[in-house]
Amino acid sequence: MSSDDKDKIYGGFVKSYVFHNIIKSLSNNIAAASYCNMPAAALSYAASPHSDKKKNKNRVGEDDAQKLNIAFIAFYGSRNYGLQSCESDYDFFIVYYPNFHNFFHNKFIRYSVIEANYDFFITPFHEFIHHAMNGNVKFIEPLICGSIYFPDELNLIFENNAAFHEKNIQTIFRSYDCLLSNLLEEIKQFILLNYEKNFNSFIGLANNKRLNIAKDNYTSNTIVYKDIYGYDIKEAINALRIIFLAQNYLSSGKIDFFVKNNDVYIEFEKIYIDIKNKIISKKDILQLIESMIKNIKHQIDKFINDDADNNKKFYSAGSRAINHSDYNRDLRKQGLEDDIKKSVENICKNNL
Repeated sequence: MSSDDKDKIYGGFVKSYVFHNIIKSLSNNIAAASYCNMPAAALSYAASPHSDKKKNKNRVGEDDAQKLNIAFIAFYGSRNYGLQSCESDYDFFIVYYPNFHNFFHNKFIRYSVIEANYDFFITPFHEFIHHAMNGNVKFIEPLICGSIYFPDELNLIFENNAAFHEKNIQTIFRSYDCLLSNLLEEIKQFILLNYEKNFNSFIGLANNKRLNIAKDNYTSNTIVYKDIYGYDIKEAINALRIIFLAQNYLSSGKIDFFVKNNDVYIEFEKIYIDIKNKIISKKDILQLIESMIKNIKHQIDKFINDDADNNKKFYSAGSRAINHSDYNRDLRKQGLEDDIKKSVENICKNNL
């Protein structure tokens, strides 16, 4: 995603007072002037702006939210797929660098906030990277889509927002670590090398959504579909989208979340319209999803077992260069994984 596309999709929300206040209330506001190897501010607490919200989950403490050294903001959800509507909310991670207190006591800030027009999760930096490298599609998505805002970008947005200046609202966030941009590029390459685990994760997630539909497991955001459609169409649509994502991934070696970019999504859009028009029943959608999962799993097994050269397609899709005559995916993957782990350790050390 180019910076122009990112600004077009998320810029309105990122420039809003709502978003600014969320980040300001959580950030420890370390000046950007000297960011490399500078220790984070001492542990501090502030009253949570959402402390009276019963919707918050996995809170640390009843009424306090720890001030965070924010690494980046990562958006995921329908806007990355091109499936948003006027009613769509904004979904994002607030990823922070853990401090010495977190590691020493093995206690990390992890909680979610669910509001009418936005949902966000707070998660530590090293855990976000770990989940992405283990094939978790929700964590892979913003990395692949490029729907990430770094503190430097937020500084610039807030500095150039005339409305903020008129109300004398000023916030400076700590600049991101010098190793971070290189690290994220390495992780993108690793993700594509890690395709077997990615396939398992994608299909597992699609199957979990199928089971949620079968068991009538609604969320607060999808209970509205129960009376209108008789089942959770959001879970159904997302299950199908993930299956078609895996299908495109299998055929191209690339992970592309934007549905209109891929030929395999043409069929998805037809089904999507039928679901919205109440043409497909709950029974039909469950049978369809189950059949598609079995089919894609068979294709994946055949792909992995039949042709060792197939893995070069995935490697070349994520790398700037490949030596076809001297290639060992497992060695390359292990080397890259070791480099990433060292970088994560160094970045966390620099931000203690």
